[in-house]
Amino acid sequence: VVSTQSTGVFLQNCHLAKSWMLPMEEIIKEFSSPDAEIHDDFRLFLSSMPAPFFPVSVLQNGIKVTSEPPKGLRSNLRRAFGDLNKSDFEDHILKTDWCKIVFGICFFHAVVLERRKFGPLAFNIPYEFADSDRECAVDNFKLFTADGVMPWDALQFITAEITYGGRVTDEWDQRCLKVVLNRFFRPATLEKGYLYSSSELYHALETTSLDAYKEYIEQLPIIDPPEIFDMSNNANISYQKEEAMTIITTILDVQPRLISGGAGKSSDEIVYEMADLILSKLPEKLDIDEALPEMFEPDSKGRINSLSTVLSQEVVRFNKLLDVILASLVNIKKAIKGLAVMSEQLEAIFNAIVINSVPGMWADAAYPSLKPLGSWVKDLELRLQFISRWMDSGQPKSFWMSGFFFPQGFITGALQNFARKYDVPIDALKFRFEVMPHYRAQIDVAAAEMADQKYDDEAYETPQDGVLVHGLFIDSASWDDEKMVLGDARPGVMNPPMPVMHLLPDPEYEVEEDRYECPLYKTAERAGTLSTTGHSTNFVIKCLLPSDKPQKHWIGKGTALLCQLSQ
Repeated sequence: VVSTQSTGVFLQNCHLAKSWMLPMEEIIKEFSSPDAEIHDDFRLFLSSMPAPFFPVSVLQNGIKVTSEPPKGLRSNLRRAFGDLNKSDFEDHILKTDWCKIVFGICFFHAVVLERRKFGPLAFNIPYEFADSDRECAVDNFKLFTADGVMPWDALQFITAEITYGGRVTDEWDQRCLKVVLNRFFRPATLEKGYLYSSSELYHALETTSLDAYKEYIEQLPIIDPPEIFDMSNNANISYQKEEAMTIITTILDVQPRLISGGAGKSSDEIVYEMADLILSKLPEKLDIDEALPEMFEPDSKGRINSLSTVLSQEVVRFNKLLDVILASLVNIKKAIKGLAVMSEQLEAIFNAIVINSVPGMWADAAYPSLKPLGSWVKDLELRLQFISRWMDSGQPKSFWMSGFFFPQGFITGALQNFARKYDVPIDALKFRFEVMPHYRAQIDVAAAEMADQKYDDEAYETPQDGVLVHGLFIDSASWDDEKMVLGDARPGVMNPPMPVMHLLPDPEYEVEEDRYECPLYKTAERAGTLSTTGHSTNFVIKCLLPSDKPQKHWIGKGTALLCQLSQ
């Protein structure tokens, strides 16, 4: 009825009405039918966030207008100051201090938006901070400073925990947000000569003129140096690599699956050979019954070693994964030969192998990993060899932390062994992290074991309490072997290895001030599903590493430990 009138209809936020998209598409299709009576001046306007279920036909037949957020600090600041009222900015009772406060919060807003390009180094989860957050923060400042007094504690709490922090769901992201805010919004930012970074480019002005601030913003560099984000040049390299990988992945996804003519192999041949290769490398199963009987002997109280229980659980998990992989490869070989139906599930595995990615069916049954298929299979081989060696020869001197399906279970097992030995509550225990002057790469350990040799076992003794672990990598930092502390990232060295660490349970341990609370993640993605513990499922444990720099130095850089790399 409305379409017959000289008026318009505006349907906002179509992405919130997923179930109505199909009926809407049918209604719009009727507009073009010969019997439709549409007024010449009638217009239909639709607004939506990007959504995969939005009708493609509507997009194709309509005029599209996109509103993209500004890119870069200068563009963000220009947009923020373009929205400010001149009298509100220049005539406040706090005068210059007020202008610095507003500029600081606008700069903070721009920084948290632009930090997202660095991926997990910035925030584990890419939060969608909006202009309304910045406007709300400025309105709060105006409300709380109406009498000329600046209640810093209250406003810092409201801004970090509610205005911006209300969007943040990850504990480690909340910690990072507070550190970033502290650079732009604290009493020291009102002092003359205060700089937002180590360079002299970014700072507030000693004036109340809105036009002067706008002129200053126009003089800022177009390309933002990583130091304003508290990042190193390595972070820029990571960002550029991620952009390149996205393009490559997109190209691979749209390339044809069959090769016609020429001397190249067809997709069928490639997948068949890859299936044969993987089947030749993997065992059918791990048999826990063949493990050393001594590992499962109960103690005087009838309790089995907790780490032996962890081993049994790991074997069960790996066997389930092997069943999925082997069965699917056998079936896909039959399907390629025409002896079985190429189901939708098998076709998904086929397409994944062609582009060297891990099939979704395998990934669902496996541990978290970002590796491509070739590296993933090699990594799986190393994991199976690690577990097999443990079963055949007993507990290793140092445990390969990355080799566990569920490393949190290993951590709990180590604590439980100590708690049973000394009759202390497991909840009262904390780990003391002692970094040793030795490096141990699992690929070298595996090569030595294949040759029936021991790898560097004489360099350190098996600890009486706790466990030795190796195989971790440092993200956004390095290890200073001379000072035995965390050091800044070396140019071009993205993820250096972490030395062997001794995880020693201690019921009376009090954290030293010179320790950085470093999160350990399973993969470089860092984000995962929020579990009932309040942590991401990607999070393993908080490692307390020695450092000669304050906590905020490493928090701003997103320094963390990783169990495995993405390549």
